[in-house]
Amino acid sequence: METALVTALIAAGAAVAAAVVSWFGAFQNRRTADRDHAWKRFTWSVAQHADSAAYDISTAVLRELESVPWWSKQDQRLATSALRRRVHLRRPNPQGEED
Repeated sequence: METALVTALIAAGAAVAAAVVSWFGAFQNRRTADRDHAWKRFTWSVAQHADSAAYDISTAVLRELESVPWWSKQDQRLATSALRRRVHLRRPNPQGEED
């Protein structure tokens, strides 16, 4: 009787461990997909030029990427830097010419 109980406890522990490992793998897979999608959005946004019809949309995308909670801090700073550069480039200088 004790052997059956010990075997059942070991099997239950193994099942719980397998469920945790499976959940963690799925979580990491989802996170990787989200980061890859965000990076594609970032590179698309940066590639848009000021004369492009999608320029304003790409600026909004960069604004959103600044505050994505699961993106790394370095990537968020990269989005902030790209957005600042955009704002700086759009602002005319005192002579009325763009940088």
